[in-house]
Amino acid sequence: MGPPLCLRPGLRPELDAFLAAYHRLIETILRAYDHDPRLRRVLTVPEPLREEVDAARDHRVHLMRLDLLPHPDGGLRVLETNANCPAGLTAAGRGRAAWRVLLTRHGLALPPPLPADVPTWTGSWPADLALRHTGVRPRSVALLCPRGANRNEINDYEAGLTAIGIRVVHADPRDLRIDPGGAAVVDGEPIAHAYAKISTRDLLRMGADALPYLRAVRKGSLFVQNGLRGRFLGDNKLCLAVLSDPRFAGLFDAADHRRVRPAIPWSRNLALCDGAVLRAVARDRERYVLKHPLDTRGRGVVIGRESPDAAWARAVEHAFESGWLVQEYVPAPRAPATPNGSGRRHDLALGAVEGRLVSAFARTGHDARLNVARSGRLHPVYL
Repeated sequence: MGPPLCLRPGLRPELDAFLAAYHRLIETILRAYDHDPRLRRVLTVPEPLREEVDAARDHRVHLMRLDLLPHPDGGLRVLETNANCPAGLTAAGRGRAAWRVLLTRHGLALPPPLPADVPTWTGSWPADLALRHTGVRPRSVALLCPRGANRNEINDYEAGLTAIGIRVVHADPRDLRIDPGGAAVVDGEPIAHAYAKISTRDLLRMGADALPYLRAVRKGSLFVQNGLRGRFLGDNKLCLAVLSDPRFAGLFDAADHRRVRPAIPWSRNLALCDGAVLRAVARDRERYVLKHPLDTRGRGVVIGRESPDAAWARAVEHAFESGWLVQEYVPAPRAPATPNGSGRRHDLALGAVEGRLVSAFARTGHDARLNVARSGRLHPVYL
């Protein structure tokens, strides 16, 4: 973890308003998905998951992280939304809390703490969320994560839940079964609430073994953050193709759309582009990026200016056949140079629960992709 950063004073209200508006736009897409055939063409979902997602009726994004790039014009550009189990929020909270002790001791005035800075936040927000949406405050919560998968924040959630008196059950989602009464069961124990740390890649690898988990979430017998629609539609990078395309503007609240639209880089589902656009993408690789709609950790991203001509041509063909996002390339800005070397690239990530800011961090690095899973370094952000 890198040293903390602090945004200049006065930005917090602007970021709060932007984040809330963006969250409302994403939830609007989820609500409109059932009755707008255009959305169903743009937002592709992997075939093994499509039936469950189509049958789901949840329209909420409970937890999300919005990844942004500051722009030279003074505004922001949206890089992507993570509405699965966004990493970094808890680590940034721990970092802000730890650094606050030292910095305030030396006389620095800091903005008020964010919710994620409280050690028990990883217990309180899922418990409060479950109470609001199910009417029941959980006595136990299952932490669902495939064996051998990335478990980043699982220990944080165990500590937070245990600290507020909620029992934790660790389980692989493949171990979940449905009993004759329709309840979700793990090792013979009914579970009604869970935090799911499951990547799309892992879920697809599970195949039929994941169906009991998917159906329990769809039918509401198991409450997890973001449900199915929030997870596979709200998290879908192709939402940016919807927000970027003026033909969808009428779906949204006009004020929210005006606030967010300038921050959306030109984005489209490549499979739906006409011949002129396809030729431009293939020809001008330095202007474009291709993104797998549901991948994470910097995988499934092809940056044209980093790709040899032949590799880019193959990537464009694959992205067209698979319905990937094509997006205008937006470079990560560089921080001011330091005595130790040139400035590093950086971004800004905002975490939200139900559209309200709970955590923030920046990532710095020398690569165009700043994911911590690659070479990025996380910095807690005060704001």
